[in-house]
Amino acid sequence: MNENRLIEVDVVCPVYKDSHTLEALVQSFQTQEGVKINCVVFPITLSHTEEDDIIRDIVKRYNIISFEMERENFSHSLTRQKAIIEYCSSKIVILLSQDVKLENREVFFNLVKDIDSGETVYNYARQICKNHSIEKYVRKKNYPKNSYFVEKKDIDKMKFMAFFSSDACSALNRDVFIKLDGYQGYDIMMSEDALYSKIILENGYKKKYCADAIVEHSHKFTLKQLYRRYYDIGVFQSQVKMFGEVKMEGAGFKLALYVLKEALIHFDILVLLRWLPDMASRFFGIKKGKKVGLKQK
Repeated sequence: MNENRLIEVDVVCPVYKDSHTLEALVQSFQTQEGVKINCVVFPITLSHTEEDDIIRDIVKRYNIISFEMERENFSHSLTRQKAIIEYCSSKIVILLSQDVKLENREVFFNLVKDIDSGETVYNYARQICKNHSIEKYVRKKNYPKNSYFVEKKDIDKMKFMAFFSSDACSALNRDVFIKLDGYQGYDIMMSEDALYSKIILENGYKKKYCADAIVEHSHKFTLKQLYRRYYDIGVFQSQVKMFGEVKMEGAGFKLALYVLKEALIHFDILVLLRWLPDMASRFFGIKKGKKVGLKQK
């Protein structure tokens, strides 16, 4: 780590309820080494419960910039774009989900150091899951131990996985984001990270998976929630025209086989019992979403 100069960053973290972990996340920002956080921006989706007032109190106590919206006006793409363009000013913006936990004091530095040096314009962190669930194996497959770069020439080989990223913890070059018109007008509720990955790669820029920037990101989805999540992904893939020519087949099948293999190796009975309905929820969700998305075009 370069101890002589701090890398200046802004942080954008959309917030909706679940205030009980939010203050701990904000406090963890203050322990990050190698970076100087100029501002933190909370786009707040209102729940009209007491949670809103708790979040407002956190905003006030930690001198956080915020703006509020109704739930029906939240957009995974355009809400982030508004925060990045209208409220941030640093060259580098870190995007977070409110349910992540930073694993050490160098997460932000390891995430942004290549953007600061000019090698890449969009990076994302390694996610680990500490729940005893299928997600633990999914994270292990999608977030390996070694970092790597992706550029336009890799698309033919990697297909849709060339665009895999996650704004649960990512960082971008704000100047390039503005130059490329952000998410290019797409108002989407899922996969804005994959969309922006494709935009930057098609324009000749690089992105990086940063295995040394580690966050915990654990979910416990019901089968209904999982179906809905993949339904939204299917709608996204069919409606965003720039993905029309990208081959997406195979990635889900490979993931399902990987999870099954890992569960068998570890004799993980709970995961084996969940495996078939879990993977079926993903498969039928994305299939239905694509069909509905095409009809809505």
